[in-house]
Amino acid sequence: MPRDRTLSKESTIYTYRLLKRVHYKPIFFQVYWILTVCAFIGAAIAISFASLPTGLIGVPVGVIGIPLVQTLLLRLLLRTKVKHAPQSWSWSYQLPWFGYAPGTDTYIAMTKVRRLHFHVLWIVLVLLGCLYPWLSPSLLGFLVFIHLWLLLPRLIIIFLLRKHSSSGYLKINENDSSCYAQ
Repeated sequence: MPRDRTLSKESTIYTYRLLKRVHYKPIFFQVYWILTVCAFIGAAIAISFASLPTGLIGVPVGVIGIPLVQTLLLRLLLRTKVKHAPQSWSWSYQLPWFGYAPGTDTYIAMTKVRRLHFHVLWIVLVLLGCLYPWLSPSLLGFLVFIHLWLLLPRLIIIFLLRKHSSSGYLKINENDSSCYAQ
């Protein structure tokens, strides 16, 4: 019995045209990790010496807390802007999309990605600024560093794809991030 290969009237066909691709260069990640380890060790030493009890608690709380706050904010923004949290977003453990990010199997509008990440950037900075009276300056600087460290690679990709941000769709792959037009 031959299969009928005709499309139904309810089928939707998507065609995407590649606008720009940003390849992940391994040297970038190696330098990024080396600088991160050096800054992390320096900050941990500075925080520990500045205020020993706060530093011992603050470093692990910052390393775990800032990504959780970013994740909660992204989920909240997605839920309020899109009216539901997309199932395609999940945790990614590799740079540049370290943390809560769109999945590799979906296309997401560049305007949405840009807006979400800039909201998270500024909201977390404001929240950290509100904690200024209660935190030591070295711990506050460390928390800002962790926040920026997580977002900087994403913001660089968003910056590199800015020319197509009004009409493009982001697709994240293992070796690159691509911007497509529909």
